[in-house]
Amino acid sequence: MRYLNPILVCVILVVAGPGSRGQNSGNPNKPSSASQLGPKLKPSDVIVGFEWTGDALEYPPPGPADDLKLIGPVVPYFAKAGYQIHGDTFPLTWADDDEIYTSAGDPNWGGKNDGLDVEKFSGMPPAYTITRVNPMSDYVGFGGKGQKPSGMICVKGVLYLAFQNLLGDKPPVYGTKSQHGSDAMIVASRDHGKTWTPSIKNIKGPMFLGNHFGGPAFINYGRNNANARDRYVYAISNEQWDNGTHIRLGRVPADHVQEAEAWEWVSELKPGNKPRWSKNLNEAIPIFSDERRVSLPDMVYLAGIKRYILLTWRLYKDFSPDDGTELFIYDSPEPWGPFSLVHHEEVWVSKEMNPYCPRLPLKWLRTTADGVEGWLQFSGSWRENSLHYRSHVQRFRIRVRMTKPQS
Repeated sequence: MRYLNPILVCVILVVAGPGSRGQNSGNPNKPSSASQLGPKLKPSDVIVGFEWTGDALEYPPPGPADDLKLIGPVVPYFAKAGYQIHGDTFPLTWADDDEIYTSAGDPNWGGKNDGLDVEKFSGMPPAYTITRVNPMSDYVGFGGKGQKPSGMICVKGVLYLAFQNLLGDKPPVYGTKSQHGSDAMIVASRDHGKTWTPSIKNIKGPMFLGNHFGGPAFINYGRNNANARDRYVYAISNEQWDNGTHIRLGRVPADHVQEAEAWEWVSELKPGNKPRWSKNLNEAIPIFSDERRVSLPDMVYLAGIKRYILLTWRLYKDFSPDDGTELFIYDSPEPWGPFSLVHHEEVWVSKEMNPYCPRLPLKWLRTTADGVEGWLQFSGSWRENSLHYRSHVQRFRIRVRMTKPQS
């Protein structure tokens, strides 16, 4: 594994504007540095370092006391891997009942093997447990041919799940082998995931047609959205599942999350970093751009240090489970930026694990005297008979610039 120096001074990424590019638009295999980025970009004024403080840990296979009937049968694609709680993507939210809820794409366990399901992460790493809340039996289709989760949030005790590909398979915006991510929909649960409305059979069409907002990832602010900045729910989206270029930002009044006409998007960044909002999705501008290095993103607000953390990743080969991944972590003072680079991992974990979809579960983080520490969660390779196609966690630490001398 390759680590960046934990005292690396962070640098601001090129921000928002149609056609703008990120800092690594030259050689994709070289890590970022201040000298590469040029004199117009200034350092972050808060975060000064990121480091791993433990190894990546895979969710364990079932133990002697586990009921294999709840996990099996083992599907032929993973026959050699044996009994596992499989799945990927895992958008996470910390709910009012103190549990973490998520949705796995193509879960491949417990008799549900495609589409998506709803799961619950209980406890703290490394001894957390995964249980299924709802198999979501009507959600079907493998990969881009089926509905796949992109975001989850809990607001006033209501879970909202955003998913993409309501209208099935489509060509990606970039490349020919990447997986698309388009035609997004949001469903809601008022009983912690046991039932969802509307049912998929009653959905007339996507809330967000096309790819501009094809995979909404809600910005999480804490348990039951406790640290929300205002009366809105916010979400970001790139334009395809893997190896896209742009991220757009939308918001909606918290009581109207499922009403497409209530949503609005950043359509301009005015002087002083002030956003202008538009109800027209076609007017939405990218708040962040990095050419072919923006895959399904995640964003959370860290109230203890008053910063937004944006995570994204890039597959070295479009939609490949075999060729390795890059990890990118950024911070910003506002959900629309400006963004600073916190950490770039040129080879994230290993090519064998081929990790993707990094997540920051807010329940698993804590503020310290000099920053934040906790666990990052992510997915692993979906190749045939993979031992890595499941949840993973890794402990980390973020260091911040001290504003007062420490005694």
